[in-house]
Amino acid sequence: MSTGKRAYDVLRGYVNREWERIHGVELSDAERELSDALDAPAPRPAANAASPASGSTFPPATVSDTDWACQVMGVGTEATFADIRKSFDRIIKRTDPANFPEGSAEAKQAEEIHRRVHRAYAILTEGMDATEKRFRSLEID
Repeated sequence: MSTGKRAYDVLRGYVNREWERIHGVELSDAERELSDALDAPAPRPAANAASPASGSTFPPATVSDTDWACQVMGVGTEATFADIRKSFDRIIKRTDPANFPEGSAEAKQAEEIHRRVHRAYAILTEGMDATEKRFRSLEID
């Protein structure tokens, strides 16, 4: 087996593992949401009138969104910015769609993982101090 093929298989394994982990999170959330709806059927409130934060492309996060984001990122609810950033960098590096042939199933899975990880990162860092987010990621030599 060539070195390139071996490296490709390792990267594909990383993507598949992250895909299964994130998919499992979504399945458990869907099951919980369904059981909650069956246990206490209540009329849904009108759409939230609050507008998203300025410059944000995502709607405001709810508690369940935060739990989902923690599970996707593989961090606890009390994770520091450094922990969140480290997890983000690790997942993004391992699941880079550029590592796979264009149009392949693995590349599509990697793109979906990237989208979800970016959403989770936005949720977990939305309440953090902008100065900390900006300067904590700098490396000083």
